[in-house]
Formats: sequence, structure tokens, C-alpha cells
Amino acid sequence: MKYFLIGMGLSIIGILLAIIFWDVHMISNITSGIGFIFLIVACIFSGAFVNGDRMRANLAMETKENWVQRNKIAWCSLVMAVPNFAVAFIFYYYLGY
Repeated sequence: MKYFLIGMGLSIIGILLAIIFWDVHMISNITSGIGFIFLIVACIFSGAFVNGDRMRANLAMETKENWVQRNKIAWCSLVMAVPNFAVAFIFYYYLGY
């Protein structure tokens, strides 16, 4: 829940920055950009960008604590990306921006 609220806070900051410095039409671009950054971080830490041989080598060499920490970072990043994508979806599709 804490990471979801952090993601909501970042999306609100993105909305305010877009309104103050740019135009209302930039809200969906800024919030989706923040969401994509967190999505890429989640993919990197989950190992989605490596092939099977590299994944097997990484899993064989890491400890249980490292695996838990890496997956926690991946899930927290993904949870922070969700509200940013939701705000981008709302502003782009429902409000026409």
C-alpha cells in the first residue's frame, strides 16, 4: 500500500508540473513516462530481459535473501507504475487530452 501511495504522489507531482510548466495536454505524457520508468526497473530486476541460460546462471548463483530482495524491488516498482498508467489512461482517453 505504501508503494501505491508513493506512485500516486508521483503522478500528482507529474500533474502539477505539467500544469505549471507546460500544458494540460502533457499530463498523459509525463505520467506515462514515469510509469514506463518504473516498468523498465521492474523488468530489469525481475530478469525479464535476459535469456534462459543467463536466468539459470543467475538463479544458481544468488542466495535466497538476494532473490527475495530482487523480487521485492521488482514488485514495488510495478506497484508504483500502476497509478501513473491509470492517471495517464484517464487523462488521455476520458478527458481527451
